[in-house]
Order: sequence, then C-alpha cells, then structure tokens
Amino acid sequence: MHPLHHRLSSFTYLNLTQFLGALNDNIYKLLIVFFLIQLEGMGESHRILALTGATFVLPFLLFSAISGILADRFSKRDIIVTTKILELVIMGFAVFAFAVESRICSYVVLFLLATQSAIFGPSKYGIVPELVPTENISRANGLMTSLTFLAIVLGTFLASFLSQITGRNFIVSAIFCTFIALVGVVTSFCIEETPPSGSKKKLEIFFWKEIWWSLNQACKHAALLPAMLGSAYFLFVGAFAQLNIIPFAVQSLGLSDIEGGYLFFLTAIGIGTGSLIAGKISGKGVELGLVPLGAAGMALTAFLLNLFANTLSAVVVIVTLLGVFGGIFEIPLDSYIQITSPKEERGQMVAATNFMSFIGVLFASGLVFVNAEWLGLPPDRGFSIIGGLTLGVGALFAWKLWDRLANFVKICLWRLCCRAEQS
Repeated sequence: MHPLHHRLSSFTYLNLTQFLGALNDNIYKLLIVFFLIQLEGMGESHRILALTGATFVLPFLLFSAISGILADRFSKRDIIVTTKILELVIMGFAVFAFAVESRICSYVVLFLLATQSAIFGPSKYGIVPELVPTENISRANGLMTSLTFLAIVLGTFLASFLSQITGRNFIVSAIFCTFIALVGVVTSFCIEETPPSGSKKKLEIFFWKEIWWSLNQACKHAALLPAMLGSAYFLFVGAFAQLNIIPFAVQSLGLSDIEGGYLFFLTAIGIGTGSLIAGKISGKGVELGLVPLGAAGMALTAFLLNLFANTLSAVVVIVTLLGVFGGIFEIPLDSYIQITSPKEERGQMVAATNFMSFIGVLFASGLVFVNAEWLGLPPDRGFSIIGGLTLGVGALFAWKLWDRLANFVKICLWRLCCRAEQS
C-alpha cells in the first residue's frame, strides 16, 4: 500500500474515507426506514422516522465528549483507521439483521453505526489543520462538506434506487454497504501518520462535565461559542428536512416513500453547492459575514416550501435553494471553530459541537413527531415553523456579527463598483 499512499495527498484520502463513511450512514438510515415501513405500514412513518432519528443521535450524545478526548490524546489517523475497521464489522452484522428481518437487530446496527461515526467525527475534523496549511482551511472545509453532502446525495439516491431495483431486497443492499465499508478501510490506511496533539486529559465517565468544560473554554475566544451553536442549529435544520421530506412528499405531492427519498437528495446537492460557494468567497480567510445571509435564505426557502407545497416543479427548485443557503450558513462556522480552537483542545471543541449538533438532531426528531402526532399539523406547516425559527437565529447572528456582516457587504459593494467602472 506504500506506493499507493504517495499518489494522492493525505487530505484527499481523508476526504475519500469520510465520504464513504457518510455514504454508508445515509444508505443504511434510509434502508432501515423503508424496511420498517414495509413491516409496519406507511401509517407508522412518523413514529418510525422519529425513532430511527433518535436511535442514530443517541451515540453522539453519549460518546462525543469521550471521542473528543481520544482525538486530543492519541493519533487522529489511528482513530480514523480503527473506526473504519469497526464500520466494516458492523455492516456485516447489518446483513444478518435484514436476513432475519429483526426490528431490534436493525436498530442495534443503526446504534453501533452511529457510535463509530461519533468516535470518527472529532478526529475527522480535527486532523484537517494537521494536513493542510492554515490559509487553506476554509477551502478545505468547503470541499470536505461538499463531499459529505455529495455522500448524502448518493446515499439518499442509492437507498431508494437499491430498494427499487432489488424489489426491496435489503440483504443485497446491506452487502453493497459492506463493500463500501471495505473500500473505506483501504483509503483510511493511506492517510499519513499524525502525532498526538499532546493533551494529557483523562477520560471522564460523566461526559456532560467535559461538554460543559469545553463550552466554558469556548467563551474565552471571540465568537467561538456562537459559531458552535450555529453549527448545531444547521444540523437541526438539516435533520428536520431529511425526516420531514418523506411525509411531505407523500401528503403534499402524492409521491411514494421511496420517491420522497429521491426528493431529499436535491437538498443535499444544494448544500454541497453552497459549501463550495462559501469556500470560494471566503478565500484564504473565514467570512463570518456570510452566516446571517445564509440564515435569511434558509428562512425564506422554508416559508416558500409551505407556500408552494403542492407544486412539484417549484418544490424541486426550493429544496435545492434551501440546501445552497444552508451550505453558505455552515462553512464559515465550521472553519472558524477549527481555526480558533487551541490545538490541544481542538478535538474536544469539535466533540462539544457534535454533542450540541446531535441534541439538535434529537429535537428535530421530536419536532417531526410532535407536529404529526400531537398537533396534527401537515408536513408543509412544519417547514413554516423551521422558517420562523431560522429567521430568529439569523437576526441573532446579524446582531452578534454586525461588524463582520457590514464589512462583507461593504467589500461586495466595492467590488461591484470596481467592475461597473471597468465595464
């Protein structure tokens, strides 16, 4: 494998590794939804979506703090390799779960898959500054996020496509996921060795103390805590859109559950595109002025989804734009967290961000369930609720980052004037 190691950069292999992991996560998350809907019926879709979302989130809440400490104490590359081997074993168990048609085993596989992803996360993001120069952090994050959402695109598509072409033969689909995990193991070994960051912090059983400590440390750095909270809010919106899109497609557009799965990948395409746009605009720095603008765009498109809920052509455009503005909102926040966090605490800061992010995912699962089961609201009204919340979040960021927003707008106007004079 040594000659292969030098053909591409370590950052490229990191991107391939995380891409394949995200691909597997998203294929299996949708496969289990289709599998359980087949067993229990479409009428149980809200409960199934909420329960699968909560099952996937729980490991991130339990193990984020521990994984952050591990990322700061040990080589991040070694942790990445170990988690990819675990993924391969877990996907082998997934084949068994579908073969025996066990609901419990399917949920256990989902829990274990999320556990290895939770351990993988802080090392994945924390290793980026060790592989690329500081001036390229924003572009590197833009590329990584774009590939992550490309994985969501393909994962969402492949889960639906495999279910269709195999006649809902979930065993064959799980074998395909096992092959993806195997390729991910190979690419992880091609990442160059990285030394530990030097942290001597001990593992804590009471993980919430570590999260609280990390949040207190974040308060010592300008705008770091708001950036962490903003990143968490982005995942809340993304999780709600993913969970709500299938009931939305069925009730508002008359599509099937699998066709609804196809619809979500347009949002993921948009996020990938928005991430590249944000990375390009930010250049060698971090442009936090993009954050309020991204929030405003997310809020507007969420309201429009409710307004044009019964028009497929309009929905296709709107869900794509929702993703574009989401990517513009997210990339400056992630880049700022990586650059501002002290090196010896970077893994813990990323872990704390992950913890809050998956609290957001848990809230998204709860919101889908409450809207449908308690309030009796149709899925399109759920997007209006998200629009209102996002409008408030955007206003808070505009107030907190007013100087950065004003400076960004000033630079944009200056560039427009220069181009007008040249023409």
